[in-house]
Amino acid sequence: MTLWQKIRTILIAVFLVLLGVFLIAAARFDYSVFADIEGLDPSLAELFRSGELNVLPYLIILLILSVVLLFSGIRMILFYFTMARHMNGGRSILYQGILFFDLGVLSMSLRAVPPTYIMAYLIGLLGFSGAVDVYRAWDARQIGGHWKLKLLRGTVTIAFAIYAFINLRTPTYCVYIFSATLFYNALMRIISVFRRSEIITIQ
Repeated sequence: MTLWQKIRTILIAVFLVLLGVFLIAAARFDYSVFADIEGLDPSLAELFRSGELNVLPYLIILLILSVVLLFSGIRMILFYFTMARHMNGGRSILYQGILFFDLGVLSMSLRAVPPTYIMAYLIGLLGFSGAVDVYRAWDARQIGGHWKLKLLRGTVTIAFAIYAFINLRTPTYCVYIFSATLFYNALMRIISVFRRSEIITIQ
């Protein structure tokens, strides 16, 4: 792992931790406290009391994820046409790029939907990321690379996603599970940064 890859991995881990903290804080926050602000417009005060703004944090998360997915998809597609098409198994990078790009577009298209549906979609993305880790672990094992940590991370992520989906009818508890999964993934990424890599020399 190069220095830039280590820095990027740590930044992603920090982002996942902040995302999890934000989700927990958003799930526990009571927006009705803003309704008591003196001089506030009555219609706006009613909006704060109605609880309709509870979906706002999830929409912000969707916006962030959609941008990340779009950027990742475009980066993979460009990487395929510039280099990966000449590599063994490079076509899978193209397929992943197209899939990430489509998921990013789909994430941006979600608007006025209940928080439960948004949470279900986020859980689906979480399970998908776990499946990608499992696939990459299998791919790494085929070429003799490091695969155990990727497999563990992917398997646990999928298990968390399934458990969160089972508890979808209790949104707050579901958010806690989802955030715990983000913290776990952040920890696994940090561990991968400080893991010793094997150096293969050619004589």
